[in-house]
Amino acid sequence: MNEEIKVVISLKGNQGFVGVQSPNCDPVFELMDGELQVFLDRAPGLVQEAKEKWAENPLNPKCESPLPSQAKPPSPPAGSTPRQTQSTLQPRMI
Repeated sequence: MNEEIKVVISLKGNQGFVGVQSPNCDPVFELMDGELQVFLDRAPGLVQEAKEKWAENPLNPKCESPLPSQAKPPSPPAGSTPRQTQSTLQPRMI
């Protein structure tokens, strides 16, 4: 594991996150509520937790399953015909 570590604190109002990053490792972050001091107090503990996580598995496994946008839509059951919508039917004649 690389000894370079970046700690990021991002606040908006009373909410934000503390993030820890190191080269060739997945970032670790925690969403929180509170003032700046709460985030500053949490940072050292999160750094230690990240180092322990990275010692075991620096990167999460690569996702091999298709994303929802890549999945094919399910096929209709065999022998079924698509239903016509009202807009595709002929108008009724009185």
